[in-house]
Amino acid sequence: MDGPFELMSVIHLVRPAGDRAGDLEALRAGIARAEPATLFYHALQHPLRRPDSDEARDDDWSTWVRGVVQDGETAEHLAYAVQHRAGSADELREALLEALGAVPEKARAVRAAPAGAEFTFLTVESVPVPTGCVAHDAAELMTGLEDADLNAWFYHLFEQPWFAGGPPALTQWLAARGAARLARAIEDEAKSGRGLLTLRRRVLRRWRQRRLGSRIAAAAGATEGDRRDTERAAVAGLVRRITRTDEP
Repeated sequence: MDGPFELMSVIHLVRPAGDRAGDLEALRAGIARAEPATLFYHALQHPLRRPDSDEARDDDWSTWVRGVVQDGETAEHLAYAVQHRAGSADELREALLEALGAVPEKARAVRAAPAGAEFTFLTVESVPVPTGCVAHDAAELMTGLEDADLNAWFYHLFEQPWFAGGPPALTQWLAARGAARLARAIEDEAKSGRGLLTLRRRVLRRWRQRRLGSRIAAAAGATEGDRRDTERAAVAGLVRRITRTDEP
């Protein structure tokens, strides 16, 4: 993790993947053929679609099976697979196929959607977009995250680590620069299931508290003039936060 860290946002270009499913057997075949980007879109992109929701989010497959095919039991099995076995494309695919494979083959063929309500598999092309922030230390990166849109948070905490495998590159970079506790806190928030807006708010609050604590500790050993400068900076920062239009 040498060198600066470039903070990126992302644009998702969504298009049909080519498969459609009218019943559970066709859904199983489509999942077996699906590219990782298709699995990612239908299972894991929901935090970006509803960033204000802290409720558990169903994936597209279980939503379709429950609402259109009206098979609640299979929908629950699919949702469980996504929530607990989605660490990689291979793991997710295997879990989904197991959930659908638990339904007898003949039953999979007859548990069907009405005409015109087939499931359309979609795929997504991710286009990373520079935010303009190239950080050289933890403070610069967190300042960049304060100004970054939710797509940047999603990209670095969900999308990049899922496709690359392992922890987010962002938190690894922070840990390598002496901010291991902050890095762990960010990873924990990303795993919490909270909405992106709540995640962002909690991470930035923790960062601001950490920064304030560091300033107080530094001020304790400073001269009277230095302390006055620190106090003025703290008050100015508080005023900016109060008057600033921030996301909820």
